[in-house]
Amino acid sequence: HNNQNPSAKPTHRKRGLSGMQVFAPYLASTKAQRDQDRQTDEQDRAERRAIAAQASEGPLNTMYRLMGHSPNCIAKMRRGLIVSCDCPIRPMEDPAVAVGMALHYEKFARAGSIRFPKSIVRLVEAGADACDEACRMMLERLRRNGCAEHLGQQGDSEPKPGRPS
Repeated sequence: HNNQNPSAKPTHRKRGLSGMQVFAPYLASTKAQRDQDRQTDEQDRAERRAIAAQASEGPLNTMYRLMGHSPNCIAKMRRGLIVSCDCPIRPMEDPAVAVGMALHYEKFARAGSIRFPKSIVRLVEAGADACDEACRMMLERLRRNGCAEHLGQQGDSEPKPGRPS
């Protein structure tokens, strides 16, 4: 074809390198960074799994879990990454939370690791006073196992749910 004729179709010259051949040096130069990023991501995932597993063990994490927070949310709270969330939570005065906390702390108290917290006893007593059958049964169990006494008999003030020990 004649290149001087404006109406003639342009001829295409064959390129010397394919697209992959042009892109290959860039891929080779960034491979080390991509591998390092991949390794860092894997380490982050492993750390998050370890934190979530650890989060399921502690008393504060148990309270968060019983109140309705997700393990991921608990891990973020404990690391200081968030201060609020959108988890549907239940209040501490909820009988299910009180009974769950009592069961959790009872394990440690029976093993002799800790004294059973009076604040948990007060939460369970408040539920029992409100005619919650689970709280009533839990309170009987705690008293039977020596984890809770009749607080009114020891001269303590009336039980107040949520009051710190």
